[in-house]
Amino acid sequence: MSIKKVSLFVVVFFMSMFTIHNVSASQRFVDVPSSHGAYEEINYLVDLGVIKGYTENGKSYYKPNNYVTRGQAAKMVVESTGHEPLVVSNSSFSDIKIDLYPELSGYVESAVKLGFFTEYGAGKFAPNTPLTRNEMAKTLSKAFNLDVEKYANLTVPFTDISPKDPYYKYIAAIYYNGITKGNETGTKFNPNEPVKRSQFASFIARSAEEKYRLDLPVQGVTVPNEEDAIGTVKSTTDNLNVRSSATSSTSANIIGKVNTGAKLPVFEVEGSWLKVSYNGRYAYISSSYTQFLDQDGQPVGSVEKEVLANASEVIFYKTRDINGKELGSFSNGEKIKVYKTVGNWYLTIQNGIPGYVRISQTKEIEPVEEEPNEEQPPNVDDNQDNELTTNTIGMATVDSLHIRSEASSSSKSLGTINRGTYVEVHSISGNWAKISYNGIDGYTHKTYLRLINQSGSAVAGRIIVLDPGHGGKDPGTSKSGAIEKEIVLKVATKVKQKLEAAGAKVYMTRAGDTYPTLQDRVDFAQNNYAEVFVSIHVNSASSESASGTETYYSISGNENEKEDYRLASAINSQIVNNAGMVDRGVRREDYFVVRNLLLPSVLVELGFVTNASDREKLISSEYVDIFADSIYKGIVQYYKK
Repeated sequence: MSIKKVSLFVVVFFMSMFTIHNVSASQRFVDVPSSHGAYEEINYLVDLGVIKGYTENGKSYYKPNNYVTRGQAAKMVVESTGHEPLVVSNSSFSDIKIDLYPELSGYVESAVKLGFFTEYGAGKFAPNTPLTRNEMAKTLSKAFNLDVEKYANLTVPFTDISPKDPYYKYIAAIYYNGITKGNETGTKFNPNEPVKRSQFASFIARSAEEKYRLDLPVQGVTVPNEEDAIGTVKSTTDNLNVRSSATSSTSANIIGKVNTGAKLPVFEVEGSWLKVSYNGRYAYISSSYTQFLDQDGQPVGSVEKEVLANASEVIFYKTRDINGKELGSFSNGEKIKVYKTVGNWYLTIQNGIPGYVRISQTKEIEPVEEEPNEEQPPNVDDNQDNELTTNTIGMATVDSLHIRSEASSSSKSLGTINRGTYVEVHSISGNWAKISYNGIDGYTHKTYLRLINQSGSAVAGRIIVLDPGHGGKDPGTSKSGAIEKEIVLKVATKVKQKLEAAGAKVYMTRAGDTYPTLQDRVDFAQNNYAEVFVSIHVNSASSESASGTETYYSISGNENEKEDYRLASAINSQIVNNAGMVDRGVRREDYFVVRNLLLPSVLVELGFVTNASDREKLISSEYVDIFADSIYKGIVQYYKK
């Protein structure tokens, strides 16, 4: 075919695109029946003279499944917004020749001048290139004067578009204006897919005419109002990821990071995720690295006492204000844990969220006096000089620990002992230890006993759970190829080997690259009747100078917090001394796995992967063994009398 014939074919093709045919209004196009999803929108735009179809063999076709090109889209948005094509003598684009495309050139020049389009690159417009969905969003936002900045910080349900994407605000604008709902499931936008002719007709009709709009999204139409927040949390770690959706399976939804101490309003608790306000938009953070604050901006602290609800419905308020936001309620007779007394209010927690109840709607719990037992002294802890003859003894880790007649907390109390008291341990079944003390044989819950071997290995027979942090879809922190989940698994595996060689029973929350949830890890420890729990992690910081080892135990005080501290101190000291690490000390933070276990539980941060010196040790086989040996020795030290 000659060049002249090709040119003539192209001219005829584009001329056919801009000629309106008078066809039946009931069905203008044989391929767009009245049942077609875009039937009304296509005919609306035909009536406006914005679009037309193709005439083949005397029949009119719209070809709804063909892709709309950038050139076609330029004409359609210029006409649908009431503008005229420009009359130009020279084209601004090397791929649009005025002598070949006189009408198209005018529309393209007008669309570019109006700001609806930009060049495709290198002085070209690419008129025959299909228009992509992200380009469509920008074009329609600009052509129909949508306030894109109003929607720039709102959350969209599309998992394949990041808030950092330059097209994000345009996509959000057309979503919140009822112009698109994404794919069939509404979960993806498919930003790089080309737009079909039927789709573009619908998009333009919705943009131009209110009656064609989709139902507007209910959630997220307005920016977060902090008065609607149910509480405030602070970050307990540096570089905490802030995400556009409640999932850590992709890094595409990370919209920012916050450091230790950063405070964020919370609007919902969704499993292990918190819906928060971040830079004027809804976002999500992991609850595992946060701590709820009270109305005064202070950590909640530990339980002071328990009271009973003394009304048919005791309202649970966000603040100390009966006109304030209600977060829930307590039923009459329900126990309420009191963390602080402030004026006429008790600070308490419900569903993990701190709030307040009125003191006037509660009553004190009257102590239940046990029937006197003539065979039992009021406190069997009066005589500490008894000789302990069994190999395994137990030291009470709390005061007023009951010795029960059977292995049940509901069985009869034979007396109580206080912290520091030693008893003989005869056997252990599940969570109960059969013991003897001062001639009394009974049972105590082993959570409140430090079990000590009087000879042989200090850890023989002890049940220890090791928790290598992160894993699977959650790599943890990383730097220069050093990945947290891999480092901690290597260390934990070596700790397990050393403990088992010394006779301990050791379980690991994960033995490979899997991802147990934080609740899974807690449940795993409890289901295996753990006696101590050690979670192993590596640290990171925005500053590369941050370095050293730190070990945490829970700030939400429980009866075993002194044991937590003893275990944390022993492990931390061993690592600092043996691995030559900077000592960042033993600290208190409510990390999920230590907060939700009553048994002695700690979380170890071996070192900073973001610090060159620490990182060199963390990836060194020699130091992996030193870290493991130090944790092992710390556990042994904890168990020594």
